[in-house]
Amino acid sequence: MILPQRRITLNHLIMNRSYFLLFAGIYAVFLAATMLFLTESSLLNYGVPRVDVDHIAIMQFLGIANGALGLMTLLNRNQPNSYPFRTLLLAQAGSILAGIVAGVYHVLVLHVPFSTFFVADSLFRLALGLGFAYYYTQATREAAAL
Repeated sequence: MILPQRRITLNHLIMNRSYFLLFAGIYAVFLAATMLFLTESSLLNYGVPRVDVDHIAIMQFLGIANGALGLMTLLNRNQPNSYPFRTLLLAQAGSILAGIVAGVYHVLVLHVPFSTFFVADSLFRLALGLGFAYYYTQATREAAAL
Protein backbone atom coordinates (compact mmCIF):
# COMPACT_ATOMS: atom_id res chain seq x y z
CA MET A 1 0.00 0.00 0.00
CA ILE A 2 1.38 3.39 -0.98
CA LEU A 3 0.71 6.22 1.41
CA PRO A 4 0.09 9.66 -0.02
CA GLN A 5 3.01 11.99 0.50
CA ARG A 6 2.44 15.11 2.50
CA ARG A 7 4.35 18.13 1.42
CA ILE A 8 6.06 19.71 4.40
CA THR A 9 6.02 23.48 4.29
CA LEU A 10 7.39 26.11 6.63
CA ASN A 11 3.94 26.48 8.21
CA HIS A 12 4.11 22.85 9.38
CA LEU A 13 7.32 23.59 11.26
CA ILE A 14 6.17 26.77 13.00
CA MET A 15 4.42 26.57 16.34
CA ASN A 16 0.88 27.88 16.68
CA ARG A 17 0.91 31.49 18.00
CA SER A 18 -1.24 30.64 21.02
CA TYR A 19 1.06 27.77 22.04
CA PHE A 20 4.14 29.93 21.52
CA LEU A 21 2.68 32.64 23.77
CA LEU A 22 1.68 30.05 26.38
CA PHE A 23 5.19 28.61 26.38
CA ALA A 24 6.85 32.06 26.46
CA GLY A 25 4.51 33.29 29.20
CA ILE A 26 5.12 30.27 31.42
CA TYR A 27 8.87 30.64 30.92
CA ALA A 28 8.72 34.36 31.83
CA VAL A 29 6.68 33.72 34.98
CA PHE A 30 8.98 30.85 36.01
CA LEU A 31 12.04 33.02 35.39
CA ALA A 32 10.47 35.88 37.35
CA ALA A 33 9.79 33.55 40.28
CA THR A 34 13.43 32.46 40.38
CA MET A 35 14.57 36.09 40.12
CA LEU A 36 12.32 37.07 43.03
CA PHE A 37 12.60 34.11 45.38
CA LEU A 38 15.92 32.44 44.47
CA THR A 39 17.75 35.66 43.74
CA GLU A 40 21.19 34.79 45.05
CA SER A 41 21.40 31.43 43.26
CA SER A 42 20.07 33.05 40.06
CA LEU A 43 22.82 35.66 40.20
CA LEU A 44 25.47 33.02 40.81
CA ASN A 45 24.15 30.96 37.86
CA TYR A 46 24.46 34.00 35.60
CA GLY A 47 28.11 34.41 36.63
CA VAL A 48 27.99 37.20 39.23
CA PRO A 49 31.09 36.54 41.36
CA ARG A 50 30.10 38.60 44.42
CA VAL A 51 26.42 38.88 45.25
CA ASP A 52 25.51 41.95 47.29
CA VAL A 53 22.35 43.83 48.24
CA ASP A 54 22.53 46.03 45.13
CA HIS A 55 22.61 43.00 42.81
CA ILE A 56 19.72 41.42 44.67
CA ALA A 57 17.60 44.60 44.51
CA ILE A 58 18.14 45.03 40.76
CA MET A 59 17.51 41.34 40.04
CA GLN A 60 14.25 41.39 42.00
CA PHE A 61 13.10 44.57 40.25
CA LEU A 62 13.83 42.96 36.87
CA GLY A 63 11.98 39.84 38.05
CA ILE A 64 8.86 41.91 38.71
CA ALA A 65 9.05 43.50 35.26
CA ASN A 66 9.68 40.13 33.61
CA GLY A 67 6.78 38.56 35.50
CA ALA A 68 4.42 41.36 34.48
CA LEU A 69 5.27 40.92 30.79
CA GLY A 70 4.92 37.15 31.14
CA LEU A 71 1.52 37.52 32.81
CA MET A 72 0.35 39.89 30.07
CA THR A 73 1.51 37.35 27.49
CA LEU A 74 -0.38 34.53 29.20
CA LEU A 75 -3.58 36.55 29.60
CA ASN A 76 -3.56 37.74 25.98
CA ARG A 77 -2.42 34.58 24.21
CA ASN A 78 -5.81 33.88 22.62
CA GLN A 79 -6.62 37.47 21.68
CA PRO A 80 -7.55 38.27 18.10
CA ASN A 81 -5.27 40.47 16.05
CA SER A 82 -5.56 44.05 17.32
CA TYR A 83 -3.31 47.07 17.77
CA PRO A 84 -2.83 46.49 21.54
CA PHE A 85 -2.02 42.82 20.92
CA ARG A 86 0.56 43.71 18.26
CA THR A 87 2.01 46.25 20.68
CA LEU A 88 2.48 43.50 23.27
CA LEU A 89 4.24 41.30 20.70
CA LEU A 90 6.51 44.19 19.67
CA ALA A 91 7.27 45.10 23.30
CA GLN A 92 8.21 41.51 24.10
CA ALA A 93 10.41 41.19 20.99
CA GLY A 94 12.11 44.52 21.68
CA SER A 95 12.63 43.84 25.37
CA ILE A 96 14.10 40.39 24.83
CA LEU A 97 16.31 41.27 21.85
CA ALA A 98 17.56 44.51 23.45
CA GLY A 99 18.39 42.54 26.61
CA ILE A 100 20.48 40.11 24.57
CA VAL A 101 22.34 42.94 22.84
CA ALA A 102 23.02 44.60 26.20
CA GLY A 103 24.19 41.31 27.73
CA VAL A 104 26.58 40.59 24.86
CA TYR A 105 27.91 44.16 25.06
CA HIS A 106 28.49 43.84 28.79
CA VAL A 107 30.36 40.57 28.38
CA LEU A 108 32.43 41.42 25.28
CA VAL A 109 33.15 45.12 25.80
CA LEU A 110 32.86 45.74 29.53
CA HIS A 111 34.22 42.27 30.46
CA VAL A 112 31.43 41.50 32.92
CA PRO A 113 31.81 37.90 34.18
CA PHE A 114 29.46 35.36 32.62
CA SER A 115 28.74 31.65 32.73
CA THR A 116 27.67 28.79 30.50
CA PHE A 117 24.15 29.27 31.87
CA PHE A 118 24.22 32.88 30.65
CA VAL A 119 25.19 31.75 27.14
CA ALA A 120 22.52 29.03 27.02
CA ASP A 121 19.85 31.36 28.39
CA SER A 122 20.83 34.08 25.91
CA LEU A 123 20.50 31.66 22.99
CA PHE A 124 17.10 30.52 24.29
CA ARG A 125 16.00 34.14 24.71
CA LEU A 126 17.22 34.90 21.19
CA ALA A 127 14.87 32.21 19.89
CA LEU A 128 12.02 33.68 21.98
CA GLY A 129 12.76 37.23 20.79
CA LEU A 130 12.83 36.13 17.16
CA GLY A 131 9.58 34.23 17.74
CA PHE A 132 7.88 37.36 19.08
CA ALA A 133 9.26 39.36 16.13
CA TYR A 134 7.94 36.72 13.71
CA TYR A 135 4.43 36.74 15.19
CA TYR A 136 4.45 40.57 15.32
CA THR A 137 5.36 40.71 11.62
CA GLN A 138 2.73 38.11 10.78
CA ALA A 139 0.01 39.98 12.73
CA THR A 140 1.00 43.29 11.14
CA ARG A 141 0.75 41.79 7.65
CA GLU A 142 -2.67 40.33 8.46
CA ALA A 143 -3.87 43.74 9.70
CA ALA A 144 -2.56 45.49 6.60
CA ALA A 145 -4.35 42.99 4.35
CA LEU A 146 -7.74 43.88 5.83
